[in-house]
Amino acid sequence: MNAAPVLVVLQREPPKALISSLTKAEVPFRQVSPQEAIRASSSAQLAICARVPGWQAVIARIYLGGGAAVIWGPPLAPFENRGLLPPHLEAVDDPARLIEALQRARDRVQGPAANPQQLSEKLLERVESAERISQFAQSIATRIDLPDVIHEAINRTRDLCEADGASLLLVDPATGDLFFETVTGADSRNMQTLRLKPGQGVAGKVAQEATSRLVLDVRQDRDFDPRTDAATGFTTGSIIAVPLLQGGDVLGVLEAVRIEGRQAFHDEDLHRLEDLAPHVTIAVHNAQTAARLREVQLQLIGANTDLERRVQVRTKQIRDAKVEWERTFDAIDEPIALQDGFVIRRANIAYAKEVGLPITEIPGKTCHKIMAGLDSPCAGCPLRSGRVGELTGEFKMKSQASLLLSGFWMSAEPSDNRVVIHYRDVTKQRALEERLRESERLAALGQLASGAAHEINNPLGFLTSNLQNLQYCLEELRMSATLSTKALELMRANQQGEALRALEEIQYLEGESSAGDGLEMINESLEGARRVGDIVRGLRELSRQEIGRGDPCCVNSAVTRVVRSEFGEHAPHVILDLQAKIRAEIQPLHMDQALGHILRNAKQAVTGTQKVIVRTANTDTEVIVQVEDEGCGIPPENLRRIFEPFFTTRGVGKGIGLGLTAAYGIVKRNGGWIDVTSVAGRGTTLTLKLPRAKQQDAVYQPPALVTSPA
Repeated sequence: MNAAPVLVVLQREPPKALISSLTKAEVPFRQVSPQEAIRASSSAQLAICARVPGWQAVIARIYLGGGAAVIWGPPLAPFENRGLLPPHLEAVDDPARLIEALQRARDRVQGPAANPQQLSEKLLERVESAERISQFAQSIATRIDLPDVIHEAINRTRDLCEADGASLLLVDPATGDLFFETVTGADSRNMQTLRLKPGQGVAGKVAQEATSRLVLDVRQDRDFDPRTDAATGFTTGSIIAVPLLQGGDVLGVLEAVRIEGRQAFHDEDLHRLEDLAPHVTIAVHNAQTAARLREVQLQLIGANTDLERRVQVRTKQIRDAKVEWERTFDAIDEPIALQDGFVIRRANIAYAKEVGLPITEIPGKTCHKIMAGLDSPCAGCPLRSGRVGELTGEFKMKSQASLLLSGFWMSAEPSDNRVVIHYRDVTKQRALEERLRESERLAALGQLASGAAHEINNPLGFLTSNLQNLQYCLEELRMSATLSTKALELMRANQQGEALRALEEIQYLEGESSAGDGLEMINESLEGARRVGDIVRGLRELSRQEIGRGDPCCVNSAVTRVVRSEFGEHAPHVILDLQAKIRAEIQPLHMDQALGHILRNAKQAVTGTQKVIVRTANTDTEVIVQVEDEGCGIPPENLRRIFEPFFTTRGVGKGIGLGLTAAYGIVKRNGGWIDVTSVAGRGTTLTLKLPRAKQQDAVYQPPALVTSPA
């Protein structure tokens, strides 16, 4: 193509694909506005025209000047082809097809059938009409408010169609009814109260079917609604009405009327109104959008004002709450701190008094520095282990005061180290507790001394009595021996009579019976001394507080050893059920001592064929030993006293009441627990619970005793 430059009619920058296609085909081009294209239409040969305002008039002018054009965009819609455009007009939106379309347009212009003089006057009239429509469209487009847009559109409609009246009916989105937004003409104000249902009247039919209508004579049209004439006194003769279409929706109907007696509208009037309708639609849509935007803006301004007021109220509430919280925080008379790990972020006045620093100097310091005077966290501080375990502990301040610490995490997030720490001074409490423990120890010592004195006084009493009686017996024996020696000497001196009288004095002494009584008293005294020895040994065992280190105990082996010791190799009335699979954290010697005391009590409680049952078991954390007997049981009033020193129900000489006390002390010192249940007349069960040993190996299963089957 070596002709004049192709006119590219656009309102914005041309698409890069379009420019690239023209450049690649070496087609010269020049971008112009619609007005420049109309002025250059007489000399233009080819043009590429987008759908700019007045594009139909531009293309018609170019064809009148002997040129040709191609539309840049999608194919022509049915409502766009109104006879104003030349035949065979192509629309392309693919750059690859653009050059071919331009060549075909040029061929049609340069062919034998192409003669500009053959264009009809009707086409020239259409061109002039299109120019007027373009001017009217620009005039309407300059309006912003919806009433101004409608008023301008109605006035331009009357001018364009030489109508006696015009109206713009809008669709109510809520009901679908048509209402007269603005009407021009005589007595038109009464029409604004009318509403047309969908399909009612000519305008309602146009809106319902979305198609234009030309009514030459309303008296012969069944869709005509005479209410408009009745409301205005206007006698309608002819009507043209077109829908305002926006994106497939009907925004309203633009209508022009002529009174009865005037020449009716014709097709050209309808085409002109149809050409104006898209511009009115865009202007109405933009005005409605602008109105809605202004309404939304006003609502937004109101909402912002209300939000700002609420923010101010909420800010005041937060500020007041902060002041109340701070005053409450400072009113607490025990130290409280908000910390990020070990670093103090905030503390109350009581905290500042406790550490002896101004409250403004506390934030940013570490708790262990100002509390304990240490450069590193305190030993045993619960914060050292993070979120593992409870936040409780006790430590000494640099002033030697004892503080009890309790903490609360402010968040469940593992990465959040904020914690509230509360301190309570327990120095006086610990001193009182120590005094109370000392008092309890003194009371226990007094009770123990009283019991020991009572238990020792009994054997000491008859020991003293027996020794006095034994002294009297020995005195008589001494007198008997003296008389016997005297009688022997008299006989040697041949004084038989005197010797006989000395021997007769001996028979009046109770020497023989005193000797027998003396032996009995010696046996009783030995038994009393043995009892005192048992009491002393029990007290000595009870006083042992140390827990030596040793190997963990296999309770099954301990049970077997103690049963052999207490019941012998043959124990037909003993039942063993040894199910423990782990070792207990207690020395075997201590276990044997505790089991010995318990089994000794069980042995003394049963008679005849009554059974003693020993069971062992374990859980994940404990080893359990249970001793059950079918003996006489313990009355409820005595059950709570069985662990008291020197408490026994067996009577004088049958027990000293220290066995269960010693067993209880052994188990407790090794971190265990002992429990007892009993039913009078049916038997007693003692249960020992001991902690699981930290080091475990295979549990030894001892050989079975001769016992009853479990």
